[in-house]
Amino acid sequence: MKEKYRMYQLDPVPPELDLQECIDGYLDTGDAAFLAQFLHWYEPAINNKAESFGRQYAMTGHFGDLKQAYVQGLLEALDGYEKEKGPFVPYAERRGERAMHDYIRTMRTGCTVPSDTEYYLLRKAMRLFEENEQKTDDATIAMIGKVIRREPKTVLEMIRSGTQNMSVLELDRETGEESDEPMEVGSLSDEPSALFFQAYQMDALYDAFRGLDYREREMLGRHYGFCPECFSVVDKAGRPLPKETYEDIMLDFGLSSPDTVEKICRKALGKMRRELMK
Repeated sequence: MKEKYRMYQLDPVPPELDLQECIDGYLDTGDAAFLAQFLHWYEPAINNKAESFGRQYAMTGHFGDLKQAYVQGLLEALDGYEKEKGPFVPYAERRGERAMHDYIRTMRTGCTVPSDTEYYLLRKAMRLFEENEQKTDDATIAMIGKVIRREPKTVLEMIRSGTQNMSVLELDRETGEESDEPMEVGSLSDEPSALFFQAYQMDALYDAFRGLDYREREMLGRHYGFCPECFSVVDKAGRPLPKETYEDIMLDFGLSSPDTVEKICRKALGKMRRELMK
């Protein structure tokens, strides 16, 4: 079994206790051994929750971070827990799930979402942007700004960040860690704005991309529709950059076949994947 599934397993295996008994023992004595036993026996359920969130948000490569976020939420819930509030696990589960949502929502993806209100407004702005065929003309931006009560300049910044992360998500999917479970991403296609809120560790992805040679970076950037230098997916006028076909790239690089371009891109993605999985 992979170590990431056994982060809290004790050796030797402790006597099996009811989860609530572990929590009560910790509260009564302050002995951290009870807390360690709780995590030991509760870990399979934590794994299931982290995997579920990973599949739901197309973040299977971030299992470990989601798992630790959930545990951190449990520990925060424990600080304010009293036995009179009822069983600990149902009480703390929401705090753990909220911690995973916070990890997803506030991770650095070009823009930080500091509150639930801003999170809602960003979702709404991106949804309106999609419904209006991704137009960035003055009338469309003004309309979105009126709906979410934000200035046009702020709306443009939100859309630029959102569209950048939608394109980088495609690249991340190509280089992402393989999973034994099927990736369930139907909800993402139903609501494109949700792509903005996937909590990817973008710094690692960018570093892996920068490790490619010039031709590989240029080809990937042009195929996925982003600038290989600054990662923007819009031009100076705010228009989305085109996603070029292998045929288009072939002609500009003077190659004989689009298959050659595809092979170069696939090789580059493989190099990134190996770098990300180190």
